Amino acid sequence: MRVLSKNEITKIIQKGKTMSEKDAAAILDRFERDQPQFYQAIFGPLSDGIAELNLDMSCLFLDLCFDIILIYNKAFGNAPKNTKGKDWFNKKLSLLDLELQSISNDIPMSAKFKKRLSDRFVKRSIEAGVQLELFQYLDEQVKNYATFKSSRKKAIHITNNLLFVIVRLMDDIYSPEK
Repeated sequence: MRVLSKNEITKIIQKGKTMSEKDAAAILDRFERDQPQFYQAIFGPLSDGIAELNLDMSCLFLDLCFDIILIYNKAFGNAPKNTKGKDWFNKKLSLLDLELQSISNDIPMSAKFKKRLSDRFVKRSIEAGVQLELFQYLDEQVKNYATFKSSRKKAIHITNNLLFVIVRLMDDIYSPEK
């Protein structure tokens, strides 16, 4: 999968801002039909987890998830149908969770296991073609939004982590299995 440029991302986001509600809903409806577990995770437990810390940041998360879906849709086409089922999605989500834990100093785990997971995380990120410009865009949006209300700041970390998970999962569903 190719890495998107800042210019590509900006153009897609700008077009998305002028999109009708009907067209936006059609993109989300198709994504829900083709990736039901992913859709349910975004609009269920992931956004709910952020809402426990701050409802505003949960709403921003959902808006940015739409931006991510739109960017992948416009850059790479419609999301492929999830023919691998719920188990495949849950396994991918669990692996990403473990990999994220490996780079956190807050989660206790053996040094050897942590290093192995951390190395795997870096390797998989590089192989996937890290969407660095997209991560920067998302991070800017989260930090900027949080500056308007101090109560939002406590949800910055979880919001950014979950957006990272969403992008990595999008990469996984758009990339052929190796």
